[in-house]
Amino acid sequence: MKPTMESSCGICPLKKSVERPCFKECAKHPRIDEKGYVLYYTNQCPFNAKYVPVLEETAKNNGIPFRAIRIETRDQAQNAPTPITTYALFCDGDYVTNEQMNDKKFLKLVNAKAKRKPGDS
Repeated sequence: MKPTMESSCGICPLKKSVERPCFKECAKHPRIDEKGYVLYYTNQCPFNAKYVPVLEETAKNNGIPFRAIRIETRDQAQNAPTPITTYALFCDGDYVTNEQMNDKKFLKLVNAKAKRKPGDS
């Protein structure tokens, strides 16, 4: 079996002489200290320009606490609470999904979470 240079994160450097890449602690355990829905996103995906404002408007029209945080710099991405910076949705501090949502998917998610009892996962 050929030895690999894989790090504990499953990322390997392209050269042996470089430091092994790894995720910062903040990205290893996706969690934030904020209530409501919080979306971290970048412009890496062109659909975010369309759907993030749709979610903001949907949340506003339905009285859903929602905040969108656009990641614009490398430093912001490296210090984000998730390794998936293209699109990461949190609810009441917990990571929910990286699946991009339209208004219908978002409302379905919100309604499903509202039907659960407190403490349910």
